[in-house]
Amino acid sequence: MKKVSKSKVPAVVRGIKSVEDLDENHVVLLYGKSGRGKTKTAATFPGPVLFIDINNEKGLKTVKKVKGLKFARVKTWKDFQELYWHLRDDSPDYKTIVLDQITGLQDLGMKAVRAHFKLDDDEPFEGFKKWGKLSGDMKQWLSSYRELSDLYNVVFIAHERAFDEGESDDLDPSVGARVIPSVGDFVAGACDIIGQSFIRSRKEKNNKGKTISVPEYCLRVGPHPIYTTKIRRPAEAGPLPEFIVDPTYRKLVAIESGEVINNVVKKEQKHGKKQKVR
Repeated sequence: MKKVSKSKVPAVVRGIKSVEDLDENHVVLLYGKSGRGKTKTAATFPGPVLFIDINNEKGLKTVKKVKGLKFARVKTWKDFQELYWHLRDDSPDYKTIVLDQITGLQDLGMKAVRAHFKLDDDEPFEGFKKWGKLSGDMKQWLSSYRELSDLYNVVFIAHERAFDEGESDDLDPSVGARVIPSVGDFVAGACDIIGQSFIRSRKEKNNKGKTISVPEYCLRVGPHPIYTTKIRRPAEAGPLPEFIVDPTYRKLVAIESGEVINNVVKKEQKHGKKQKVR
């Protein structure tokens, strides 16, 4: 075998570096039912933040007064592709890009596949070729946006969908992003952090001494037999909390590093109630 001279060392070899030098940008999936705080959480990521409003999602009213946010409306599959090239090649001054939502992106992808196969609007979307192309197109372009993490934090937002996987006599229910399963599996594997947004009620007394219910916006991040969740971090950081109350980028990064678990919000029982994870 011919030895490669030092002057001709391939770029892939020259690019070898310590794991400690990995970029700190994050790829995150936030999913849940409508109105559970996904967009609000995404708005806490480092700014300037670009929200990509896909298929007229109109979920930005909750963050209208947050400074440092911009948005781009994506109404067609071509819009989505052209915006990617702008973000990759023009290097605009953003620190985070948010795809809101990939559920709506799938609808745009389906329209593009219909046009590709010259289907009428009333024709059913059936057949391996059509679903296969939709899956391939979605994974290809979501992968491209995921690779933008070299430049930005990347946040995928999705609606929630329940699946029943397995044989009929041995169902394995799971809850994840509302996209076709092959795309959902791909996105789950591509993300560093996956959280499921939900609301719980907390009892407290008001200034008149009356017990009232107070809604709390939460993000489930700990291991769960049904909900898809994940935070990649060193094993020595300890167990993950079940969920975070009022989730923010700072809290997620702290948990990722083990700081919160070790110093601030260990999962504890106090007077029969879970401590808030803040």
